Amino acid sequence: MKIKSTHGGRTMRGNIPDTGYGAGDWHIAVRSGGHGWQLNNNIENGVTIDLTHMNSSVYDKDANVARVDTGGHWQYVYKDLDDQGVVVVGGRDGNVGVGGFLLGGGTSFFSPARGFGADNVVNYEVVLSNGTIVNANKSSNADLWKSLKGGGPNFGIVTRFDLEAMPTRKLHYEVRFLPVNATDAVIDTLVEFADYDMSMADNALVTYLTYNSTQSTEIMLGTIFVNTAGEDNVTTAYDNLRKIPALLESSEKKTLAEAAAGSQVGGGVWASGATLLYRNDKSILQYAAKTHENFVKSLQNSIGEDAFDTMIFLQPVTKDYGRIAQEKGGNMLGLENMAGNAVMWTAAVFVKTNEADFAIAEQRLNEMSSFMNDFAESIGGAEDLVYLNYASSRQDSLGSYGAKSLEYMRKVAEKYDPEGIFQTRVPGGFKLSRAA
Repeated sequence: MKIKSTHGGRTMRGNIPDTGYGAGDWHIAVRSGGHGWQLNNNIENGVTIDLTHMNSSVYDKDANVARVDTGGHWQYVYKDLDDQGVVVVGGRDGNVGVGGFLLGGGTSFFSPARGFGADNVVNYEVVLSNGTIVNANKSSNADLWKSLKGGGPNFGIVTRFDLEAMPTRKLHYEVRFLPVNATDAVIDTLVEFADYDMSMADNALVTYLTYNSTQSTEIMLGTIFVNTAGEDNVTTAYDNLRKIPALLESSEKKTLAEAAAGSQVGGGVWASGATLLYRNDKSILQYAAKTHENFVKSLQNSIGEDAFDTMIFLQPVTKDYGRIAQEKGGNMLGLENMAGNAVMWTAAVFVKTNEADFAIAEQRLNEMSSFMNDFAESIGGAEDLVYLNYASSRQDSLGSYGAKSLEYMRKVAEKYDPEGIFQTRVPGGFKLSRAA
């Protein structure tokens, strides 16, 4: 069912508590942008509420707020807002959807300065399970507002996000691909970035180890350095990587709209992933590189060199993320409890051949995740957060937020969804009923 307005969503949701229980075992899925590997935005033997036609983005100058519909993709959100002179904290990849990104937290090039995307939501428009449309913000339904910052699809259908707006600007956007023998230099740079304080918050770095079977049988390193103020002469640890001969490099000024349009997450393959958060520790990152190397060799030997691609995505998460969240009303992720600065490890495998090969690759990825966690715990370097937007369905993302957040979300869900519709009739995604 394609929904084109909030009132259309209200009509659909208003019927749910009274229908279906005597008509067979059917359930409901909700799709906003339609991106993700958890198969939670579609359903067999049920109804999918498709919100992709709710995709407008309008700047309210008086409130300095961008009103962004849930069904948009970030490349078009940024383009629409860019035309209106503003930008928001949103996704880095253009074809990622708005709804899932913001409900799971949302990492951005602006995160070192402004926290997760969810921390920049000043109001949610939500359709509850009984069909009621409510607004959730710091003054009205404040408990729901806070729970939706990382709480996922447990409370209602969010149809619009009102986000703090900033003047649009050109970013300094630099990409470098390096040979695998530059691993230690990249790790050293990442460690320095993860320890930067707020005086360096305009600088963002993401790094990744990747095996791309269409390009090489060797692992490569990718780095993306962005200065969100558009400065290209700031002294940072990234200067050390510029001294290493690159396999491929580019440096340009571009808007976030242009950057997102040029960065797309591929599809059409079997994909699986997992994520963990670790203390900012060089030995853990070196172990991550080694386990990825072993992972790639194992799959080359078992399913073939051309059958798969991989990515290990590493990004800093400073302790300031938790402080920023608290200053903006709090969120559910629990980063205020971090012992210190951290790095988020995210692994993904993409199989291009068949389901049998994918089953092997997914099992090996799970093993690699276990190796990582065991090593980090052995040296006291494991942090709690399992970031929802990158997590595997085998992981307990909501439970990783901590007992206090989990209890808070459960009370809020019971208040706004007393019949538990979003726990029982809408099974996709990470559910409070399955969290421990």
